[in-house]
Amino acid sequence: MKIKDLLPKRILPRLLIIFFFPLFLTQILAIYFFYEKHWEKITTRFSNIAGNQIVLIIKEYKKKGENNAKKIANDLNIKLMFIKEKNFQIIKNNETVSEKIIKTLKSRLSQDTIIQSGKDFINIFIFIDDIVLKFIFPKKYLESETPVIFFLWIILSSLILSIIALLFLRIQVRAIVRLSKFSNTLSLKKFKPEGATEIRLAGSSIIRMKKRIKNEIEGKIKFLAGISHDLGTLITRIKLQIELVKNINDVKKIKDDVKLIQNLLDEYLTYSKNESTIEKKDKIYILNILENIISQTKKQYKNRDIKIFCKTNFNIFVEKNNLIRVFSNLLNNACQFSDKIKVSITNNKKDFTMKVEDNGPGIPNNLKKEVFKPFFKKDKARNLKYSGSGLGLSIAKEIISKVGGKILIEDSNLGGASFIVIWPK
Repeated sequence: MKIKDLLPKRILPRLLIIFFFPLFLTQILAIYFFYEKHWEKITTRFSNIAGNQIVLIIKEYKKKGENNAKKIANDLNIKLMFIKEKNFQIIKNNETVSEKIIKTLKSRLSQDTIIQSGKDFINIFIFIDDIVLKFIFPKKYLESETPVIFFLWIILSSLILSIIALLFLRIQVRAIVRLSKFSNTLSLKKFKPEGATEIRLAGSSIIRMKKRIKNEIEGKIKFLAGISHDLGTLITRIKLQIELVKNINDVKKIKDDVKLIQNLLDEYLTYSKNESTIEKKDKIYILNILENIISQTKKQYKNRDIKIFCKTNFNIFVEKNNLIRVFSNLLNNACQFSDKIKVSITNNKKDFTMKVEDNGPGIPNNLKKEVFKPFFKKDKARNLKYSGSGLGLSIAKEIISKVGGKILIEDSNLGGASFIVIWPK
């Protein structure tokens, strides 16, 4: 397994690792060396001083008695008590003493020694004959408070710096995420490069690239629109000439062909308008729009069983005409190849989903991506038996891509195809 396989895939976790790993490693090393080199040395030194003071007091006690021993203890700010061994009793508690202190003191004191820690004091009991000398040291004499302050300072400062760093990292990542979302659509509105200089430069480059792509697309669209306009003029002239033909059968055939050509041109023009137009968003009630489209479709396709499932008639801000085009194209496509269609609508915070299922012949897996290509017609495609421009699904795909959504094809439970549209809000 390689190291890159263990690393997170997203940029924010990677940046956090890059920032926090050296920070934590440095702190661990600093704490370790501080404890080893400073804290233990200071503790050992304090313990040696306390041991020397106890030895001095014991010598004075042996030479001149209790009073002189107490006088020296008071001068050294040490509380000294004399207890008869028969009255001696240790009260146990949960306080602990550093092993370093115990080891150092016992190495300095030859007599039997008991060391006990209290809340603010450390008690040292020395047994001499039938007397127990109780030395009471303030805890701060033997244990330095510097390590505690040092550790708290490291933890708090690291926590504050980490929070600040996390906020800055999220801002940079947010700029990258916005740039990524912007690159998924052709719209040039409502985007301003932000973040670090490199990210702003990348954003500006993408804007320039989109403008060039948009200009190229608009040029091709104008060319296609021009051809459609010229053909439309010719069709109008043909219609006028048809009226002069006397053979009714010939006229009917010619009219059918002209109608087919007119339908093709209408779809070409719709395709070109869709490519070059950026539509404003309107507030609509989804169920009202879809039921109206279904009603119009049933007039064109007789004997079609179309059912719609939607829990609530929620309202959304979307490009109304684009939504109508997409749903109409999907519904018309389903009606051409089946007689039973099921439409399902679901809603969440980020997007809503339209699902159009039918009981038709379905779409082979190897053609599920091909059907969205403009003018797609192949022997294996299910729309071969029917006339059409081959632009209906392509128009739907282009509209959905332009608004930043997705369209998927799956096998339907009804036996045919299932078109799933995920439309962002």
